Amino acid sequence: MSSFVKFAFVFLLIITLVAISLSEKAFAGFIIEQVSYQKGDSTKKKGEIFVKNNRIKFVEEQNGQGVAIFDLNTGEMIQIDNAGKRYVVASPGDYFQFIQDITNKMKTELENQLSQLPPEQRAQAEEMMKSQGITVPGQEKKPKNVTLKKTHVTEAIAGYKSNKYEIYEEGKLSEEIWISDDMGFGNELDMKKMANYMSEIKKISEKAGAGESNWDEEQKIFKEIYESGFPTRSVDYSSGGKVYIEEIVKVNKADISDSEFEPPTGYKKVTLQEIMQPSK
Repeated sequence: MSSFVKFAFVFLLIITLVAISLSEKAFAGFIIEQVSYQKGDSTKKKGEIFVKNNRIKFVEEQNGQGVAIFDLNTGEMIQIDNAGKRYVVASPGDYFQFIQDITNKMKTELENQLSQLPPEQRAQAEEMMKSQGITVPGQEKKPKNVTLKKTHVTEAIAGYKSNKYEIYEEGKLSEEIWISDDMGFGNELDMKKMANYMSEIKKISEKAGAGESNWDEEQKIFKEIYESGFPTRSVDYSSGGKVYIEEIVKVNKADISDSEFEPPTGYKKVTLQEIMQPSK
């Protein structure tokens, strides 16, 4: 092999390695496109999920107002109100306590209102509450029996092989969660951290709905699910006969700036109480 050929070969090899290195650095993160809709309804709400370095940002594309950022490294949650140019930073525990306080206050007010009704009207009001899944004061719900079934059913969702998990409440199918471990998020997401975080979020949503469950068992279930991969589809059967679906339709590698996971410049930091009030 001549010196020129050797030089050309080495030069080409160096260029190739540099190109690969730059390519790997250029794609620091993922942008995921998703849709949510009620089964049987052609109207679909679009949204985006940004993923980078154990941070996840959810954006409701329909109006751009719903923005939430979860930092798995610090445990912080950031909720952004673009209309009011404000934001709040809190931990799942902060949200949990805030929701508990509101729930307790609402229960007290409801008890006072029911106590002022004649017996017949109170009975009618309580029956209406039960039909809507609302717990009647003094008749707290018993913890639900929740079980997990890992099926052998697979499907390609957004081009990624996904496995179906089924969650049952009192023996009745409540939710499907489809999980994929083929999406290549290993460098951007610690799935154990995500599993712990998602179980906290689930706990908050349970309390927000004034429902009770066998939380120790649910925590095991959600950790098992989310440690196995990233959710590509969820199907909720628990809304009185209506079925709601969220699913990923596309995954793109992208060079995402760290500022994408921070509140916009000029926005006002407020409290949880303030963010729940309409902006002026």
